[in-house]
Amino acid sequence: MRGLDATREQAFFDLLQRYYDMERDTGRRYPRSVYSLDRMLPLAEAAGNPERHLRCIHVAGTKGKGSTCHFIAALLRSAGRTEGLFASPHLVTVRERFQLNGELVSYDVLQGAARALDAAMVSRGLEPTLFEFMTVLALGLFVEQGCEYAVVETGIGGRLDATNYIPRPVCCAVTPVSYDHTQLLGDTIEAIAAEKAGIIRENIPVVVGRQPFPAARNVLAERASALGATLDPPAPAEALAQYPGVAQLPAFLRENFAVALAVCDRLGVRPDPAHLELPQLRGRFEVIHDAPLVVIDAAHNGDSARRLAEALLARWPRTEWTIVLGVIQGKDVSGIVRELARIRGRFVLTRPHTRKTAAWDELVAAARDARLDVEEVPELSRREQLPGDGPFLFTGSFFTALIGEELFGADPR
Repeated sequence: MRGLDATREQAFFDLLQRYYDMERDTGRRYPRSVYSLDRMLPLAEAAGNPERHLRCIHVAGTKGKGSTCHFIAALLRSAGRTEGLFASPHLVTVRERFQLNGELVSYDVLQGAARALDAAMVSRGLEPTLFEFMTVLALGLFVEQGCEYAVVETGIGGRLDATNYIPRPVCCAVTPVSYDHTQLLGDTIEAIAAEKAGIIRENIPVVVGRQPFPAARNVLAERASALGATLDPPAPAEALAQYPGVAQLPAFLRENFAVALAVCDRLGVRPDPAHLELPQLRGRFEVIHDAPLVVIDAAHNGDSARRLAEALLARWPRTEWTIVLGVIQGKDVSGIVRELARIRGRFVLTRPHTRKTAAWDELVAAARDARLDVEEVPELSRREQLPGDGPFLFTGSFFTALIGEELFGADPR
């Protein structure tokens, strides 16, 4: 699969196996001693405080933050700026989390930096989580490779996310806020938005994307006002028109591009449309195969599923799909099913390929309640298990999108 060397991938994670990875189970509550910023300052100090040597752009949001970060990085490159991108999660290889000027970092560079940082952690008796380790690892890599900018995507939330230890980003952005990670962030839009708003800094500009819930925008505006931070809208449609290929993106990705363009404007960066190369957005309305047609998308809450359904109906209005759906425990299963039910076709319910717990019983019940045409394939690992010959949509989680990559990604388009 793309960019993956399985042996070297395993060697990287073997090196870091002592770090507790709190991404494994999104269904449990983590004590504040684990989910906090308490360890980040000594960790960053051990790494030489790389955040002090970079112009950091910090992006939070429930959905769209990953594609927005990729668009910001691409726009910076078109303006001749050097940048590093720290994103999560990865679809196939951990190298997707660490990108230098549009390229995956090499295994040699990544493993060398990880060994050095691990030695610094051991010598100081520090025990960060894997995501905390990766955050500082990424910033250190970007400094080492001579980057001017670091585009940093939050992992979960914002206020207590490991990436939020960066004291003075040059600009922040908040993409659409909706329901997700409610066990950690709260079960109201206001509570979730308050966590996302935690990345806003005093007197630092923040670009706010289109919000599906007015209450979320109100929370963000109040936080920005209290800190004297200018709150800026996305770039207008006419500004997007000069960039080739953007008009062909689905509406939700055009909106994310508009946020990225506004960030560049606030920084005084002038992207060059003639030199812009739109990034390949892994698992985001991505066509990975033509015969049969295969689309993978990581929509994992109700609002994301709604925008995905709208995009599919707009691009392929008369197509009947086989929709492979798998959802992680703790997600809005009923909301996802309700929105995807608008798509014509049949559903294959499965478990995402991850050690995280699948919301299997809840998914089966929601599909039955919606009276969908359903086939249950709990462990999907071969094309022969799929009914019919496509087209196929793999969605509900990055880890369900990964199944599409595993089954069809090896064949070049």
